[in-house]
Amino acid sequence: MTAHRERQRMVYDIVVVGAGPAGSVCATYLAKAGHSVVLVDRATFPRDKPCGGGFSSAIFQDFPYLSGRRAEIVEGACSVGVLHSPSQRIQLRGRIEMLTALRTVFDNVLYEYAVEAGAESLTGRVVSVRTGSDKVTVRVAGGEELTGRAVVGADGVTSVVARELGLNRRWPSSKLTACRVVEAPAPETSILDTYSEDREYHFYAKFGGRPGYGWVFPKRTTVNIGVGVTVPHARGLSAVFREFIQTLRRDGLLPDGVDLSAVRGALVPTGGALRRTFADRAILVGDSAGMVNPITGGGIHYAMIAARLAAATLSFCLEEDDLSAEGLENYQRRWMSAFGKDMNAMVLVQRIVVGPFADVLFTIGSRDRVIQEIVSEAMGGHSGGTVD
Repeated sequence: MTAHRERQRMVYDIVVVGAGPAGSVCATYLAKAGHSVVLVDRATFPRDKPCGGGFSSAIFQDFPYLSGRRAEIVEGACSVGVLHSPSQRIQLRGRIEMLTALRTVFDNVLYEYAVEAGAESLTGRVVSVRTGSDKVTVRVAGGEELTGRAVVGADGVTSVVARELGLNRRWPSSKLTACRVVEAPAPETSILDTYSEDREYHFYAKFGGRPGYGWVFPKRTTVNIGVGVTVPHARGLSAVFREFIQTLRRDGLLPDGVDLSAVRGALVPTGGALRRTFADRAILVGDSAGMVNPITGGGIHYAMIAARLAAATLSFCLEEDDLSAEGLENYQRRWMSAFGKDMNAMVLVQRIVVGPFADVLFTIGSRDRVIQEIVSEAMGGHSGGTVD
């Protein structure tokens, strides 16, 4: 019997849609708990994703199984963060470590862990999701159907799972940030000359007077450079990106020999998480649920924490044979307790940083150590969450 026919006959415990960090981590924990899992993604791994690739070293404490491949995952360690005011006249600096990775490598490692744990993998584009009284049916382009007792939507900002199940028909444009980003190769010696041994990483608040940010993350042999602007103000984003490159060159933050040819676009949900991230036989994790730091656009750590909590909730509900919305509601309470309040606070900080009085607040912050520490932690990708 072919693998296709076997899947057609199979009723999985969980169908996970999307094999990025959220989906792969969730699949790993579910498979380790003995559940049957199929992990579906439209891409063939390894694959790249336009993203800064910065995260906190706390990931290795929260997910110790990753420590065995830490040297492969970590592309560099940045020690000092610099936040530039909208006028670019004031800088807030803080010494707090941010690790960096290439998403091609990082996501593939997480994906491989999921497969090694026992998750079945399938490459295909999910086109519809339907829930019934006792099952979920996930249809893949080409006609294949997967049946599960529940589904996890880890399929990003344009989540088919969220749309099909009525959890999020579409994001309001005001809650989306359009990005232009490049993982730019550069000589390692040139990177060290430009950003020092500390590999200083930079954020430019409200670059070009538009609500959003620019960033520079120096890695080992690449520099990740990008700009993000909320969608209602993102007209002419390519020109904004070119202007940002000129600003970096002016500020001495563009290494000699850097290759800027492979610029890509992306959308990031930066307006806060959805009010409801669960339904009958369904849970949303990561970008599909809006679990993103609205200041930096980073969501790796949030996604992974939510994924582990989702796996724990689903595992319990599978054993209890209660996959109703009421049974899965505990997932929402758990991720809100872990990092929800922290993320909501970041939404407020974002509004201040891009607001009309941002430069006044930067002036105050330049004299206030507490504010500088808060900003540094936000830049460094520290979620403040826990997976307990």
